[in-house]
Amino acid sequence: MRVLLVHGFVCSARFMRPQVDFLRALGHDAVAPNLPFHGGAVESSDPSLHGLAQWLVREHIREPAVLVGHSLGGMIAQHLALARPDAVAAVVLLDAFPSLALNRKVLPGMFVEGRHGDVRRWIEAERAELLARMTPAVHDTIWPSVVAFDACPRLAEIGCPLLGVYGGRGRYQASEAGRLRRALQLDRLAGPVEVAVVPDAGHFAHLERPEAVNAALREWLPRIDHH
Repeated sequence: MRVLLVHGFVCSARFMRPQVDFLRALGHDAVAPNLPFHGGAVESSDPSLHGLAQWLVREHIREPAVLVGHSLGGMIAQHLALARPDAVAAVVLLDAFPSLALNRKVLPGMFVEGRHGDVRRWIEAERAELLARMTPAVHDTIWPSVVAFDACPRLAEIGCPLLGVYGGRGRYQASEAGRLRRALQLDRLAGPVEVAVVPDAGHFAHLERPEAVNAALREWLPRIDHH
């Protein structure tokens, strides 16, 4: 089964490298494309969340895939789980939320101050370079579609297995995964849901604490076949 890793807004496939390498080492068919307007081809691609989702299905999904999405990538995964359930075998949300409003209410902020400084500098430098290459018109077209995304009213329609992995930002500890699951309304999904917290990480937990995120993926992926 293909595992498709989808990066966030103003990010690239490089942001998913620790997970791609890890999953390939486990024998998975792991692929992380550059989304259109983020280094990927832009021909016939609409600069919106919906357009990026359509491109992903058209170019990379031939049979049901596991979608591992960070931030915007997780929104795309939720969108496809609702719009194209035939294309989605399971979903992993890497610090991705049913809506930005819920994100800001429950787990605001990007980084944990005083933690993972080298990783933060790399992330900020990479994003600055990507933003410089993205035209303002494209940025200002995609971003409103991200702000407008709200899966909350339809979460009960998502029936595939879902794993959420979140940086706790000092607000949530690993033992409070159930409380975070409820706060993010993920307990409303029809399918099986698991949530894991990386306490001392922020929005980029998969880069700040890749070993913890990879461990969660290693434990969860084999259980998909049992659902």
